Amino acid sequence: MLAKKIRCIKGWAVDIETRPISILPGGSAESIVFIQESGARVIVYANPSDSRMQVVNIDPVSGRTPLQVRMIISISPSARPGIYSVDIAVLDAKEGRVLASSRLPVIVVDSPISVGVLETVDKLRKIYKEKGVQYTIVYVLNKLGVGVRFSDIKLLYELIVGRKVSNGTVEDLLKRLVKKGILKQVGNYYYLSVDLKVAMTVMDLKRARNGLRGALKTLYEKSDRKSSKLEECQKLPTPVKKVVKIVRELLEKDYWMAVDFIAHTLISVKKTGTWILWFDDYFVYHENKTGLLHYFRSQKLSSIFRELGLKPGVMKEHEHHPCEKHILEHYGSHTNVRRIHYLLRELG
Repeated sequence: MLAKKIRCIKGWAVDIETRPISILPGGSAESIVFIQESGARVIVYANPSDSRMQVVNIDPVSGRTPLQVRMIISISPSARPGIYSVDIAVLDAKEGRVLASSRLPVIVVDSPISVGVLETVDKLRKIYKEKGVQYTIVYVLNKLGVGVRFSDIKLLYELIVGRKVSNGTVEDLLKRLVKKGILKQVGNYYYLSVDLKVAMTVMDLKRARNGLRGALKTLYEKSDRKSSKLEECQKLPTPVKKVVKIVRELLEKDYWMAVDFIAHTLISVKKTGTWILWFDDYFVYHENKTGLLHYFRSQKLSSIFRELGLKPGVMKEHEHHPCEKHILEHYGSHTNVRRIHYLLRELG
């Protein structure tokens, strides 16, 4: 796997290449970051996405490109298996401007099974794009020939689709495969109960393939700047269209109630949580139950919100304008409505 980001500023063409690394909890690993030729003198900056992760060394921290930078990254023993990241920025040494940025995936694993899967993840992603996530999970289990834990399947799911997914999304997938008789659960492990050829006859691969292609086309299609807002709306997944329609109606009555509705639908804030901040394409929210802050980035959602007339900034005021009656009226519960956000994550 290879992540690359290029940005041109004042004639500099700075190209960053990063390769994902895997680490056991409590361990450390080395990553090599390649900053391709541009002739610029730069400073390299790295910021972990999680407090349980630390960049203990960057060598060299500055120099003239092309440059090969060695990073040592360590993980706390308390870190759970999953996909973490280190945000890397290359700054102009004289002016301090960011010339390019990239994200280094750090995959925390706790079993030999996960390590083995990492070696073939590029191949698995190709299978996923062609036949969908159900088939890809079944394909891996067929190759392994052993029982696999929920946590391993969740990590595998995240590696295949290249992003975080919720436990609920993985649970729904496994329930469908168990119901079809493709998988069986024994204790904490899932086993393939039929061979791959039989599984293929049970799964609707054509539907999965067409659904995946349709979803990717919808979410990654480049916006036509000359198109009307109505045309832009037609490109959205149906559940999001419904949210947008409700938000438009609420905006005519109460701006902050509309914001509260968005917070609990597209942002996925729980009933007792708060949407704290929206800046650039970043969304930050707080969950009172856990006391944790969460964030994610989405250019698409930023575009939708701006078209609706919402303004970036501090969003906490929505706490005082609850939209619960509208959530219950249209979706029945806060749990149901948050599935829209999980759908968007699953679709990328």
